[in-house]
Amino acid sequence: MNWRNLSVATSLGVFLVILSLLFIDRPWMSDLREVPIYDEGGGGIANSLFTTYAITIILIALLLASAMIGGVYLAKMEGKR
Repeated sequence: MNWRNLSVATSLGVFLVILSLLFIDRPWMSDLREVPIYDEGGGGIANSLFTTYAITIILIALLLASAMIGGVYLAKMEGKR
């Protein structure tokens, strides 16, 4: 095992220990809360996403789709070398 792999493994171990210590003895909410996904009165999350932010959702979907297509294209180009 070389020096770089050992330092990465050590830093990852330290990070996981610190992360574990942050989650121990934290007061987590135990009661369930209902999130209004769709509401006939218009107060749900889906109502606001598909009425107020409809154009934004469509533009984000197109951006993410083009990024996926570009990533696949770049990965295939790199494989031909």
